Amino acid sequence: MVVLDRLKVDPVYNTRAVVQRTGVPADTFRAWERRYGIPNPTRTEGNHRLYSERDIALIRWLREQTSEGMTISQAIQLHRQEQGDLAPRTGPGHLGHESPGDGARRAGNGDIPASPLARFVPEITDALVAFDAVTAEPFVEEALAIGGVESVCLQVLQPVLTEIGERWARGEVGVSAEHYSSHYVLRKIGTLFNLSRPEVGRGPIVAACVEGESHEVGLLLICLFLSRRGYGIVYLGANMPLDDLAQTVRNVEPPMILLSASTLAGAHHLAEASHVLARPGAAKGQDARAMTIGYGGSIFSTEPALRGEVTGTFLGLDAHQAIAAVDRAMMGYYGQMPVPSALP
Repeated sequence: MVVLDRLKVDPVYNTRAVVQRTGVPADTFRAWERRYGIPNPTRTEGNHRLYSERDIALIRWLREQTSEGMTISQAIQLHRQEQGDLAPRTGPGHLGHESPGDGARRAGNGDIPASPLARFVPEITDALVAFDAVTAEPFVEEALAIGGVESVCLQVLQPVLTEIGERWARGEVGVSAEHYSSHYVLRKIGTLFNLSRPEVGRGPIVAACVEGESHEVGLLLICLFLSRRGYGIVYLGANMPLDDLAQTVRNVEPPMILLSASTLAGAHHLAEASHVLARPGAAKGQDARAMTIGYGGSIFSTEPALRGEVTGTFLGLDAHQAIAAVDRAMMGYYGQMPVPSALP
């Protein structure tokens, strides 16, 4: 086998050049990339693939093995055995910025293998900004088959939205593409949430985005994880008027309420809601002090001083911290109880 370590890793060849130098159709080596993570091209800020001499040599070698009768999976396995897995890329990563998934590739000054799920992010992103859910769907399903619900949500769907949001901020995609992508991801998480049987479990926990708040992906994601951990969830969704929320709390008498906001105006609405819901008698028939109000959202991460205006427990900066905060609150309400394993 060719000694790949001696070949340059500088990303200089576009897809057409690779086809010309290897004789392998672009659809073929892109399929290898999607399924096996090999080759592993760099992407430019415009999301175009660039390949190195090492990538080209590897594609040629794989072509030779399959021409001699090996299946592609057997050739990939042989390559990994002889190379000690894919030799780490020491050249630049995505040019100009670190895109979602690159954090799984790098650690400190050295390189570590990328998450197997990271390869789905650019494919799903490309499909959604082209308004093509039909193309995105098989990638999502394959990712779920490989990584499971929590990993796919955190390592695929969230990075897809982050990447599309960054493209929108740079003026590379319009607001319609951003909305389309957000709604696709919201529908996908909503389907997983419904399949998790949120009507069953400890609680229930009432969850809502406050009045005027339309960004609900983060809250729904947390509710999905909580449901899969055995908590019952009453999910009220986006833009929930305070009077209706208070009435729901009186009717349901939950041990915990989750509130979310992502804008400055939303944070003020959330603070007002927390004061109203924390008043004695907000929930009939139970000690209002026993009911925990948990809150979160991007605005409380970027403007931490706003937390001082809210009556309640800040859920943290990410899903892991939020789940841990809910676990602590619910354990305090019910006493010690078994909790499933932590998120990946």
